Amino acid sequence: MTNSPSNTAKRNIPVLTGQSILSQVAWTLGSPSIVLPFLAVSLELPMFVAGALVSVRMVGSMISDVFLAQPISARERKKRGIAITEIAIGACLVVALVIAATGKVPLIAIAFVSAFFLIGLIEEIQSLMYTDLLGDHVQSKSRMIMHYLQLGVGGLGAIGLALLVHEITKENPPFSRHSAIIAVSVTFFVLSGLSILAMSEGTSRPPISDQASAAKKRKFTENFTDIAAMFNEAWFRRYMIMRLPIVVVSLSVPFFALIAAEAHHTSAKGLTAMIISSASGYLVSAPLWQLVNMKSHRAVMVTGNLMVAVTGAALLSVHYLGVDHDVHLHAVALFIVTVAVTGISSARKLYFLDVAPKDQRVKGAAAIKSICRISGVILSAALAGIAHMHEVAWAILFIVIISLFAAIACYRVVVPRSKVPV
Repeated sequence: MTNSPSNTAKRNIPVLTGQSILSQVAWTLGSPSIVLPFLAVSLELPMFVAGALVSVRMVGSMISDVFLAQPISARERKKRGIAITEIAIGACLVVALVIAATGKVPLIAIAFVSAFFLIGLIEEIQSLMYTDLLGDHVQSKSRMIMHYLQLGVGGLGAIGLALLVHEITKENPPFSRHSAIIAVSVTFFVLSGLSILAMSEGTSRPPISDQASAAKKRKFTENFTDIAAMFNEAWFRRYMIMRLPIVVVSLSVPFFALIAAEAHHTSAKGLTAMIISSASGYLVSAPLWQLVNMKSHRAVMVTGNLMVAVTGAALLSVHYLGVDHDVHLHAVALFIVTVAVTGISSARKLYFLDVAPKDQRVKGAAAIKSICRISGVILSAALAGIAHMHEVAWAILFIVIISLFAAIACYRVVVPRSKVPV
């Protein structure tokens, strides 16, 4: 007797919810934006390398988007692929830790750059497969419930585990404490990968070999001409005026974490405080921004940008006054920018769906992602250079200035839903 589609869906939802929670815990405890920069700074890697890891990760993601999106889309079954990517990310972290234990700075720098590149590459492959998997097997309402459970339960789990590991390792040296956190993260990546194998993945779409073969015949240069053609559309030009400054604002989380690592990488509670603050930020942002987003996307984006600007300005003030050596100050700052960036990200995606014409939605999204990824790579590398030549505070100052400009751009460009031109 075969299972009906409804019974299969009922079985898959708890499996996928549990897997997403395990993955959320793993990503929070092994965050490439927070935890790994702490480890990099504690190992005395040059500040340029620590800051440029953001760019390296983006390059990996961009390669997946450009060259691997079509093969991934053509793949009929995806759960094994997702399981492999979860375990592969854990393996990248383990290899980086093993090489870091040698204490040889040039070797560690190469290992971290390689690990970040591979994590970016694998993470985007996983994201493409997971988006397709959820679209095929989970209804919209269930996806929303899963998302909030992932952020809520995953955030609480990460906070609890971070506190537990802190209590066990607080007397250990910095490398040992940071390694323990990453080891727990790797364990949860493996558990997440194994848990998704429990779902039932039936055939949910017709074969797309014809589409795949058509895509292979497409000329490489057409990708660039499609992007250039989008600038002929008025809605696209207006959207990009708002979207490009947000690329810089999104870099606030890794660079706020970097300035915290610079000040507290030897502290017994520095990394724990950063993990708890970022996990709390995800926990709070989901219900908070959902309520505001229902009223106005502009309100979310303007408020979020101003939160980043004000928090950055406050952090710079106490930094130059010489009183920023309290770890709680950096934890609060990271919490605020995590909440802000999460809200901005969700609001801009929803606003895109409001303004993009149906027939231009896919091309527009692809063009925006390509432009923003390239801009992110260049800008994060530039900010890493500024942090290396001067100090991380100068990079924060640049983010503050652009955040104010982004708030003005969002206020001018993002119009209320009732006034969006049809």
